[in-house]
Amino acid sequence: MAPLQEQIQSINERLRAFGNEAIQEIKMTDKGGNQIGQIKYGFRPQYVFDSVNEVLGPENWRYELTKEEIFETQAVAEVRLFVKIDGDWLCKGSHKGQMQIVKGNVGDAQKGAITDAIQKCMSLLSIGSDAYKGLLKNVYLQGTQRTQPTATQPKTKPASTTNQPVEPPVNQSDPSATLPKIAGVTFENRQGVIIAIGDHLFDKKELLKAAGFQWDRNVKTWMKQAA
Repeated sequence: MAPLQEQIQSINERLRAFGNEAIQEIKMTDKGGNQIGQIKYGFRPQYVFDSVNEVLGPENWRYELTKEEIFETQAVAEVRLFVKIDGDWLCKGSHKGQMQIVKGNVGDAQKGAITDAIQKCMSLLSIGSDAYKGLLKNVYLQGTQRTQPTATQPKTKPASTTNQPVEPPVNQSDPSATLPKIAGVTFENRQGVIIAIGDHLFDKKELLKAAGFQWDRNVKTWMKQAA
């Protein structure tokens, strides 16, 4: 089995590969339905748990519910996360999660609070770290804009091209237009930083280095500044 650090890197790469579909807006509201505070962006829980199960295996991690409280408007839960390493169960910390009670549905609020606490515990292992670094907002908004219909542009008469060669346009927003093609690797521009995405990137590290990429230990990703 691969070292835990490499497994966590693989989990994060899987989450990034899902793109916009794995990201959700997180809004807090009061009793009247009015928004409280800023909108946050995080990974949808099912995508996180599916990715963890695929890489670590469902038999190699578990959680314990240590405390649960029900208040007037929200449920709060505290859980401890355990990961099996070399056959031994190690506690990787505890966290509290919360979820608002909507229309008196306490059961859903309890479930949501536990899920929130588990995801926060996983952040101690840097699983889903993009969410806590504020890197998901642009990915979510860009994906939303791509799905919105665009207005029809008026047709214009093309300029004369007599005896002039025609060259295909270059998509400046596509980082792959100026990057090498590496099997199994895609590239994403995140706020001026090009991120390499794919499985087993360490096997392709020489190709990535040759293309100017550097390994970032904090983000656990190969990246370089966009031109």
